[in-house]
Amino acid sequence: MNRKHGRSWNGGDQERVMELKRFINGKGGRRLAVAFVSLALLSLLAAFPGCGRGEPTLEEIWERSVEAQDNITSLHMEIAIFYQNTKFGSGQIQTYTVDVSGNNVHLQNSIFGHTFSEVIVVGDKQYSRAMGEKEWREQPVSITAQSATEQVRGFADLPAVASTKESKGLEKVGGKDCYHLYFGLAPGEISKVFSSVPVSSLSAAAGADIDVWVEKETNYRIKYEALIRNVLIEEKIGYGDVRIVTTITEINQPISISPPS
Repeated sequence: MNRKHGRSWNGGDQERVMELKRFINGKGGRRLAVAFVSLALLSLLAAFPGCGRGEPTLEEIWERSVEAQDNITSLHMEIAIFYQNTKFGSGQIQTYTVDVSGNNVHLQNSIFGHTFSEVIVVGDKQYSRAMGEKEWREQPVSITAQSATEQVRGFADLPAVASTKESKGLEKVGGKDCYHLYFGLAPGEISKVFSSVPVSSLSAAAGADIDVWVEKETNYRIKYEALIRNVLIEEKIGYGDVRIVTTITEINQPISISPPS
């Protein structure tokens, strides 16, 4: 009679031990090993929150970017507007350059490469001059930091408005890792995003594509690219596609805006 730890072994015990050995050495053992490995992996994932989830969803990325936008107090923004697929070919129509520092604003508007107008707002004073003018004119404040950045504020509701949307993964923009988000707009949705564009110009529009790049580290939206198809650009040019490229840099960096000398 065998004894182990004070307990007698009988024939039935030995048979069960032999059966367990056969199970471990056979397919059952392999299944058991896999089960233990899976359990170990699950334990590791539980120890590191976020692991195994992959990248955040488009909605999560956008929600974080909304919070980040609310904390921006200074920036440099360039908006370049191009026309494409017209009877005159393609080219650049307009360029806006905007600097914002708190409530101070510096805005330059160029058309076909020539400065058309320039505005500086410092404190409670606004100064402006138009093409060909050397002297600055002081006038009541009509431009605010909010109105100067209206172009990008119009994109705030993109996820709710767009007919289609997609997260295209990570891409480098200016050497920084960014989430690339895509939004497709049906013709009737365009004016909800581009409210400053005259409705008459969009009456025959065939839809729009908007790409947004959100910096992974800071959640700032640092680039927008919109393509609106079949827009009435101007009577002399006629219909064509309009591409708007907006880049934002120097976010929350010191930006000096002074009254003109």
